[in-house]
Amino acid sequence: MPTKEEHIMIVAEKLFAANGYNGTSVRDIATKAKVNVSMISYYFGSKENLMEELFRWRMEEGLNFAKNILENNELNEIQKVEAFVDNFVNRVQKLRDFYLLIHTQQVISQNKNIQNFLRESKINYIEIHQKIIEQGLEKGVFTKRPSYHLLQCTISGTIFNAMHGIKMYKEYLKKNNPGFNEKQYESQYFQEAANHVKSIIRALVGYQEQ
Repeated sequence: MPTKEEHIMIVAEKLFAANGYNGTSVRDIATKAKVNVSMISYYFGSKENLMEELFRWRMEEGLNFAKNILENNELNEIQKVEAFVDNFVNRVQKLRDFYLLIHTQQVISQNKNIQNFLRESKINYIEIHQKIIEQGLEKGVFTKRPSYHLLQCTISGTIFNAMHGIKMYKEYLKKNNPGFNEKQYESQYFQEAANHVKSIIRALVGYQEQ
């Protein structure tokens, strides 16, 4: 069960994604979360601080999982890379509201703390990928050294674009595939996106199935 603070952040996340930061008031959040405005003030101090804490919380979750993958000696390097992709796709699917916020905040945010969170998070992911792939190169698991920052762009950019285009692609597939299964569509769609990214990474690092 989420804590009271987490419950408030989850509600704020949905409202920020639906109505925008400026279009959401503290009272809106309090009403939807069924708490007093004073409670939000007690936990966070202000709407801006609430937004910052939301970003810190969600981004630490993702980075902790990535670090755990890096340190997992039971996985080889290709398994680590693909576990990261699977987790990232799963988080985007489950936390779509937050990833919509990331997209908008990268473009319009004037909050320096959030911009710093985003920048540090990207750098951390790049460094984690670099460590895994360099280990794979040393062991001969991989044969190519990709551009690590562009590798991160490929992973996040492809998954973000898949997230934004899901409705359009659903209409396309429904129109052009007589056997289209609408009930299973979303899970299959994100699995295909994960497999697509994995195939790109395998080519970029020169991995050959043994």
